[in-house]
Formats: sequence, structure tokens, C-alpha cells
Amino acid sequence: MAKRVFTLFLLVIGFWAGNKISYQIRTDLAAGVGFDRLLDRFWLDLTQPFHLSNEPIDIGIGVGVIVVAGLVWLYQNAGRGQRRQGEEHGSAAWATPAAMRPFTDKNSRNNLRMTASESLSLNSRKTQRNLNALVIGSSGSGKSRYYVIPNLAQANTSFAVTDPKGELLSQTGAYLTESGYQIRCLNLVDFARSDGFNPLKYFNDDQPEVDCTILTENFITNTTGNKPYAGGDFWEKAERALLNALISYIYFTKGHKGTLVDVVDLLARMQASESDETRKSDVDLLFDAVRDLIADFDADPFPDQWGLEARQAISGLRFAWAQYNTYTQGAGETKKSVIISLGVRMAPLHMASMRELLSRDTIDLDQIGRTKTALFLIIPDTHAAFNFLVSIFYELLFEVNIYIADHLPERHLPVHVQCFMDEFANIGKMPSFERKIAVMRSRGISTSIIVQNFSQGKALYKDDWETIVGNCDSMLFLGGNEKSTTEYVSKLIGKQTITSTDISESRGRNGSWTMQNRSLGRELLTADEIGRLPGQECLYVLRGVRPFKSRKLPAPTLTTPYTYTPTKGKEPSRIEITWHPDLTGEDIFPGSQHLQIIS
Repeated sequence: MAKRVFTLFLLVIGFWAGNKISYQIRTDLAAGVGFDRLLDRFWLDLTQPFHLSNEPIDIGIGVGVIVVAGLVWLYQNAGRGQRRQGEEHGSAAWATPAAMRPFTDKNSRNNLRMTASESLSLNSRKTQRNLNALVIGSSGSGKSRYYVIPNLAQANTSFAVTDPKGELLSQTGAYLTESGYQIRCLNLVDFARSDGFNPLKYFNDDQPEVDCTILTENFITNTTGNKPYAGGDFWEKAERALLNALISYIYFTKGHKGTLVDVVDLLARMQASESDETRKSDVDLLFDAVRDLIADFDADPFPDQWGLEARQAISGLRFAWAQYNTYTQGAGETKKSVIISLGVRMAPLHMASMRELLSRDTIDLDQIGRTKTALFLIIPDTHAAFNFLVSIFYELLFEVNIYIADHLPERHLPVHVQCFMDEFANIGKMPSFERKIAVMRSRGISTSIIVQNFSQGKALYKDDWETIVGNCDSMLFLGGNEKSTTEYVSKLIGKQTITSTDISESRGRNGSWTMQNRSLGRELLTADEIGRLPGQECLYVLRGVRPFKSRKLPAPTLTTPYTYTPTKGKEPSRIEITWHPDLTGEDIFPGSQHLQIIS
């Protein structure tokens, strides 16, 4: 407003001066004053401030002065809005702690802590920022000590934590128990100290075929390896069809009591002959019985008499039979290769300790969003033999709790769930994670993706990695000098505009010296400067806010050691197939004389 008033004042002064000078010159010329004296007299009428001429020519000259002044102003300021003086090459600058205040809850317990001076409120509706975070730090930079443990000590949500060394459970278990948490542990290092985990328990009764397909896709994806053999696409599809058939058969005959142990046992009883392609194994005959049962149901003029449970089972078995029929289309040699290949993938499930872990479920994934719970996933840090199980765990964790949230009146979990996915690149690939991370916020679920360097995630998720990173409103860099990581962070925090002084000197008889200032663009921190960041410093970037250069969080003192005792569940029954020549469609359900249930 003040600028407009000042501009208007200058325009009035310009008109006033032009009018009075025009009047003085015009009247002097009319009085016969010579041109040599006009330069000494043109300003005389300016001494009479309240006199204005109403002659058209004087008014025109006054307007002309305004027009000329406007043209000069336009010429001098043309393009100034696009030049953004002082920001021509970038406007990056370090944020102060005050910039974080609108995004921080006054109650420190209700925050996700990032640095010693910056915390993000758990109320994402208020901040309009999600709680997903990309945390990057090389080995020894303190990802657990300076990020995970301080946030576990907040004890403000439920947690699912990848714990590669088992140290997080040992250090925080006692504190969380005292804070009223239920502790659960999937221990793939010491199986005797692990809760049971049965993926089939969490199949959704409204869409079991979908859950079966998701489980199969996850298992195949994480047991394929980096170098598929020639023609691998065909074999993988055949293995998918067979595994889909076996899992869905177990589920639709045993329900939630069925386990992956039943599936691997079923696969172990399969055979295929190259010389006699008409020869059938027990499992072949079992699925023949399924086919006959479906045919009987389809031919029954009164299908409603079968009862709701039987109709639902037959609907699911129809899916199992369709998948098995796809597998059987191959020749005997092909079927044998598929059986062997799938058997190799499922080899870890034959281990006695793994069978014990998968034979029951006490991990209670469906309770983490209802009561304060801390789930710890202790995984080996020297090999990747069990990555597929960790990936299946997280996939089910998200699927189950998103479904629960969607069927609550508020469409939000009663207890927020934070997932601290340390060693993210070593927990297997979730086939649809890029979709889940985009939608989980509204359900009360968030995740911190913790990697050693940026290229790890890129190698695992390829083109989907950019989508995953784009759905993390926070980025925390704790240290490291891997090239792709430092370059990514440098570009993320942006460029600033600086003034460079160029000095030139030439010596000799006619020597000269010049100095010139010019604007240049420079990264706020270059890649090599980021690689040399002091050990106690970190960089934090929140969407829509300038970057922060801060100190790392102080690690809380939690000295009470904790030893977890797993919850023991009832050993479920397992299936044993015994073939009889008179096997019919009525005999495929557990409890029949041909499918014996052994407790």
C-alpha cells in the first residue's frame, strides 16, 4: 500500500513540474525572451507551488512527463520479476528451529523425533505431512541409536521394528513392558525364542483367493534371486499356479488352522513321471476328487441344500482346481521340473525349527492396531535365507491392519502403528509396497524406511523406488559417503545464490587491475561436503520447509536388559493324505476316512 501511495505521489510531482516548466517557457517565448535566456528562467514558475496552468499545451506537457517517466521505469524494470534478485541461481538456505514449530506438538510425547531440535507431530491431519520417513545412514552412523531407540522410548504408538542384531529388543523390551506394551517377537536367528507365525491365519474370509495370490506372489518374488535362468518366466508362472493351488486347497479344507507346513508336506507328496504321463500321485487323485465334487455341485439342481459353509468351500476349491489344472497342462518332464523347482524354493520350510515356527500363530498381527504392541523382527545380518518370511510378515501386517481400519466407523486404527524398517534392503521385496505406502497414512500406519545408502533401495525396487521415496515427507541423513547418496542429498537440499568476486591484474609498463562481482549458483552443501559431515551432525528435510542442519538425537539410557519368552500356542493339526481307490468328491474335507487328521 505504501509503495502505491509513493508511486502516485511521484506521478503527481512529475505532472506538476512538467506543467509549470511548460508554462514558464511558453510565456517567455510569447514575451520575446531569447533562447539564450530560457535556460536561466525555465524553473522560475516552480517557485509558485500552487499555480497550475490550464492551457491545453501545458497540461499535455505534464501528461507527457508522466508517460516518459513510465516508459523509463518499464525499461529499467523489465523482467525484474523473473530475475528474482539474489535468487537467480537458487534460493536454498538453512532453516532455523523456529521453522519447525508449526509442525511440532507442544507435548513432546506426541512427536516423531528426528533430530535434537526437530520433531514432527503425530497428528498428520494438523500438519498436512505424513509420518513416512526415509532414513539414510552408513554402517555405524547411529540409525538405531540416534533414531529408532529414541522414538521407541517415546512409547506413544504401536511399533513394528526390524531388529537385525536383536539389540533393540534387549535394550527397550523392559522399558516398553513397564509402559504397558505387549511384546511379540519373530526371531529368525534363535527360533526357540520366537513366537509362532502362520500366514494362513490372517487370510480374509471375504477374499481368501486374493490373499492366497498375494502370499504366492510374495513368496515367488523373494525366492527368485537376481539371475533367473533361461525361460524363467514360464517356470515361475507354472510354479505360481501350483503354489496357488496347494495353498488355496489347504486353506479351503482346513481354514485358518492350515499352515505353510501343510502346504510343503502336500508338495512333498507330489510326483510326476516322464515315462508314464498317465500315472497319478496321491495329490493328483486328491485334485481329481475336487474336480468331481465341483462337477457334482454344478449338476445339482438344488445347490442351496449344500449349506453356506459348503458352498463357500466349493467356491474356493474351484479356484484351487483351476490353478492346479493350469499346472497339469505340461508334459510329464515339465511337471517334474516344476515340482523340483518349487521344492527347492520351499526347502527352508522343511527345517525342523522353521516347521515349529510356522505350525502355530502367537504373533497376533491383527492386534497391533488395537492395543499398544511392539513387534520385533530379529533377522540374520549375514545371510538372506529367510528374507521371504520377513517380507510376508510385513505384507500381512499392512494388509490385515488396512482392512481392519477400513471397516471401522472412523476408518482409522485406534492405535497408530509405526514401522521402523531397519535394513530395508535386506527384508525382501514386497510386490505392492509402493501402493501401500501411498495409502497407509489415512489408516493410521506409517513407516520409516532405513537404508545404508540410496542405491540399495534403487537396486531392489528399481523404477518403483522413486514412488516410495516420493511418499516420504521426511528425509533424515545421518552420515555416509556413498556417491549416489551424497549426490541425492545435495540435490535435495538445493542451491543458493552467492556473489563471486573476480580479480584480474596485469603487470608491466601499462599494468592494470580490475575487480568484478557476479552472481553464481552453489549447492548449499556439495556432495563431498555431505560426505565429510561431522559424526554428531545430521541433515533433515521436511516437505515444504527449508532443510535443517542439526545435531543427532541423544540416545536414551535404557540399561535394564530384557530376555523375551515367546508365547506358546496350541500345536495345530497337520494333514496326511492316504489314497484309496474309491476316493470321491465327498472325501476331500478334513475328518473323512481318506484325509486323516493327526493331532
